[in-house]
Amino acid sequence: MSPSVRGLGALLVLLPSLLRAQDGPPSPASVLAMPDDTAKVLALSDLCFGYRRIDADSALLFGREALDLSQRIRYRRGEAQALNDLAIIHIDRSSFTTADSLLQQALAIRTALHDSAGVGAIHNKLGNIRQAQFRLEEALQENIKALRIFERIGPPAKEAIILGNIAILQFNLRQYKEALATHRSAAAVRERIGDGQGLAESKGNMANVLVVLGDTAEALRLFGEAAAYFRAKDLKRELAVQLHNEAGVRLSMGETAKALALFSEALALREAGGEQKAIASTLTGLADTRVRMGRPQAAVPLAHRALALSAQVGARNERMQAMLVLARAYAGLDNGDSTYWYHERYSALRDSVFSADMGARLAELETRYNVERKELEIERQRADIASRDLAIAELDRQAERRRFWLALAIGAIGLVVVTGLLLMQVQRRKAKAARDAALLAERERGLRALVAGTDAERARIARELHDGIGQQITGLKFRLEDIAGRVPQGDAAATDRIREALSLTEEAGRDVREIAHGMMPRSLGTLGLAPALRDLLGKAFDRARITWTFDAHGVDQRMPEEMEVGVYRIVQELVGNILKHAAAREVSVQLLRNRGNLVLLVNDDGRGFGPDRDNGTGMGLAGMRDRARLLGGTFNLESAPGQGTTATLRIPLEHSTLPS
Repeated sequence: MSPSVRGLGALLVLLPSLLRAQDGPPSPASVLAMPDDTAKVLALSDLCFGYRRIDADSALLFGREALDLSQRIRYRRGEAQALNDLAIIHIDRSSFTTADSLLQQALAIRTALHDSAGVGAIHNKLGNIRQAQFRLEEALQENIKALRIFERIGPPAKEAIILGNIAILQFNLRQYKEALATHRSAAAVRERIGDGQGLAESKGNMANVLVVLGDTAEALRLFGEAAAYFRAKDLKRELAVQLHNEAGVRLSMGETAKALALFSEALALREAGGEQKAIASTLTGLADTRVRMGRPQAAVPLAHRALALSAQVGARNERMQAMLVLARAYAGLDNGDSTYWYHERYSALRDSVFSADMGARLAELETRYNVERKELEIERQRADIASRDLAIAELDRQAERRRFWLALAIGAIGLVVVTGLLLMQVQRRKAKAARDAALLAERERGLRALVAGTDAERARIARELHDGIGQQITGLKFRLEDIAGRVPQGDAAATDRIREALSLTEEAGRDVREIAHGMMPRSLGTLGLAPALRDLLGKAFDRARITWTFDAHGVDQRMPEEMEVGVYRIVQELVGNILKHAAAREVSVQLLRNRGNLVLLVNDDGRGFGPDRDNGTGMGLAGMRDRARLLGGTFNLESAPGQGTTATLRIPLEHSTLPS
């Protein structure tokens, strides 16, 4: 058995639901058991095409096995079919460069076999790829080639399909009236041959054009007619497309309730069909509707699911839209960090898609240039090099090359000059920055020494309390317990006094341990920052009967000791302020890693304070801001009377290795 067959066998073990025989095509298990002949190649190709919308990875394995087998048994027609089917999978995944290469190989085989219908179909798919890459003029050329073939050999249904593709190209070229006319021509062909399904699809396409032309009433009528036909014929996938498109129009018109109902029905149909890319698109539309209805909280899980599905199937456009909707939803929830995070991811993905497409186009142009250059050399070798016209042309080319290299040299010199000026400017800025940094370091050296000395003194006092007074109190407790055991049983007064002394001793021991823990908590050194903060909040707020929550994200690894101690002291000061001044009922604390920063958010619902209180000196604010600055970060307070207080600490993690 070949390696690829063994790979398919392993996949079938992992996907038992795919092994059940379906009505019509054979099951994967029965196909794999077939002898290696042309029938098996065609059966594998059928499986590749059939599973493309169910499990694209399985479809790729079937297609590769069909291609490998067809090449081994020299079955050219089957090889072309396998290449075609694999290209369709890559088109679904927006891997247009790979799809283009596969289709070019298939086109060469179809042309050699004089398979006009196959050649026309490949030109149609190449047109779709060029359109997706926004190479619209090239796409139009490919579709015209396909149209000429099917006008000659038929069938009319294929002609109508190509007309529809040409209309879509005209639409993308903003030739909206021409696009509408071409869609109507396709609809006329379909009506003439009795293609009800194709006619309904043409109506949906015409509706999309009419939306852009501003005739939304006619567009909605055509959407309704198309949807009614697909509903009557129980064509769920096609019905979902019309419902989704109409929902988008309703949403743009502000009819959010109707849009919500249409998107919901489309989602149910697409989930039943299992088309992951389409499900992701409709989930995004549904989430966007929730946002516009003022329900961003309900939009977040829908958009997250759309994002996961689109990432799973490699649908880049759907991923971008899901990220954009998530940014809008978190903006509606006043979650600035999440809004910024998803909008940044959206921008980065959009830029990467553009860069990838441009890179592929440049690579293709370079290949074409090399081919054309080789063809030109061949023609030159065949021509009569002695003729005067060729000599003049050659002189012109040489002059052009000299001008090119001269221009390139001038440009290079200019680039060197500009680069030198930029380097000088950079050096000046570096020198100024170094001077400023030296001044800042001198100013902060004393403050850093003070903070370090304070923390060291706290640690020393904590050790003295725990190892000195704490041990003495423990010894005193043991002596009192020994004395209590020696008191006669009948002496109740002595027993009560000893018990009272024991109680006071235990209370003093607890007080000493709590003071030592507050000075330098052991959990901070042994467990890390997050567990130490949770312990601090629990001991402080549980005793005060204040409801509190603590969330930590992305801070599982230990950070430098100075950073952990500094953050802990800031939280300790904030907790003390809340207990003394806020009169809060609920406190929320979040510690997270976000875009290279350690972010601490502390929010209470207490009485708050006005701007006159936030002067940098009250409630230990100066100390907290000093600690934040020494850690390379910033500390801010936002509050208003009666509206609680929010404290934000942001420390760049690039400062995790801090100067001494």
